[in-house]
Amino acid sequence: MRTTMYASTPLVLMLALTPMPSPAAPEPEPVRVFVNAARDSEWHSYRHAYKAARFFEAYTRTRPLIQAHMQIRPLRPDLPLTGLRIELAGETTKIDIPVDDMGRAVLPMLKAAYDEDAVLRLNRQKGHYTFSGRYSIRERDDGVYRGADLRACACEQLLSAQRESGYRFRLLGKKCAGVKFVYKLADATPQVLHRDAAGAERLLPVVEAQPFENNTMGLYKVAVYRFADWPADGSVVTQTRALAIGTLYD
Repeated sequence: MRTTMYASTPLVLMLALTPMPSPAAPEPEPVRVFVNAARDSEWHSYRHAYKAARFFEAYTRTRPLIQAHMQIRPLRPDLPLTGLRIELAGETTKIDIPVDDMGRAVLPMLKAAYDEDAVLRLNRQKGHYTFSGRYSIRERDDGVYRGADLRACACEQLLSAQRESGYRFRLLGKKCAGVKFVYKLADATPQVLHRDAAGAERLLPVVEAQPFENNTMGLYKVAVYRFADWPADGSVVTQTRALAIGTLYD
């Protein structure tokens, strides 16, 4: 017993004096960055937007010179429209919907997204933008607009569509007095001409103004074609393509 005890003493001392390995340092926690706009983004029901698109389609079907879009509209004039993106997200649906520089988008009509009641998610926080509808005059690829079409057709078609689809009281007593060709405020002065029946051309006046009748979208460069200022048999020639074409009411 005594021999065994003494023989084991060096081993006990060696184990006692051997430094124990330090525990491994814990892995650092990954840095998590939360983007408020993604976590608390503005959103809208795709099903509601789908029904609205079908509703407005009935008013543009017989008015070929106008169009209707879903529009992302800021609630204050200082909120930007550049960089807006819409994601259509459902159980089996995930699509990015392009948004133009006026906040307008063409809604894809998808049965699967409707059945899932997918959401339209904007890359902005809640409370700054809203989803709405927007009528405007169709842009022409050649940039040439007959004065008679703008007066008797496009402007009146847009005004009547607005009245019949729910804006009757807001437009009570209003008449269509002209058309506005809309451009970015930061762009060079647009070249928008009136060409009369003899071929003579004059520049339309360009002002800083609201593009449409509401006042939350900030200022744009607007070439104004006021019917009373020009002969009815001429044309408007946009050498710089407009972002949008709106109406001017008196």
